[in-house]
Amino acid sequence: MLDETQAMIESQRQYVAELDAIVLSADAVSLDLLQAIYRDPRQPLHVRMRAAMAALPFEHPKLAVTAITTPADFAARLDAAIRRSEAARVTIDHEPRSLPPAGPEPTPVGAPMVRLRRL
Repeated sequence: MLDETQAMIESQRQYVAELDAIVLSADAVSLDLLQAIYRDPRQPLHVRMRAAMAALPFEHPKLAVTAITTPADFAARLDAAIRRSEAARVTIDHEPRSLPPAGPEPTPVGAPMVRLRRL
C-alpha cells in the first residue's frame, strides 16, 4: 500500500514537472508565454482559459473610432462653431408687467395672532 502511494506521488510530481516545463526562447515576451500555455493540451482547461483571456486583448485589440485633425483644422472648426452660436443668440426685448399677488394677503409683522377654534 505504501509503495502504491509513493508511486502515485512520484507520478504526480512528474506530471507537474511536465506541466511546468514550458520552453520559451530568450527573447520571448509575456504574450508568448500566455500563448504557449493556452496552446498546451497538457495544461488543465481552467489554466488554458485564463491564459487565453489574458492574451485576448493583445491579440485582437478593440475597435475604436479615432479622428485625425491638425491644429489648424481644429481652430477653424472651433471658430465656425463660435460664429454659429453667436448667430443663434436671441435677445428678448420686453418689459415685464406686474401681476397681482397670488393667494391671501400676508399678515403684518406686528398684528395679533388669531386663534382658530375647532368646531
